[in-house]
Amino acid sequence: MLTQCEYNQLPLPAKTDLLWRHGQHLMDRQSPPFKVSLYLVSDFFVEAYFSESNYYEGNHELLHLFSLQLKSRHKSKNLDPFEPYLDQIDLRLLEQV
Repeated sequence: MLTQCEYNQLPLPAKTDLLWRHGQHLMDRQSPPFKVSLYLVSDFFVEAYFSESNYYEGNHELLHLFSLQLKSRHKSKNLDPFEPYLDQIDLRLLEQV
């Protein structure tokens, strides 16, 4: 499987193909005007940005793919890339394990 650096160098059609074949969908969020889906691909995460389709009613078109950089150990003023997903994580499920 590719590394994150190798993935980032691929053209969009190759990134998309790899995402559909090997990505594991984790969750979605809204970031108007986009629907953003988070995927696990190999050992890194990818956000897929979709917009409403002008051609297919009720469907979405893929516009962008971004692999997420995990926060470095050095303090950064940038937000953690996973912060927009925190409100969707239910830790109560851990109690059942």
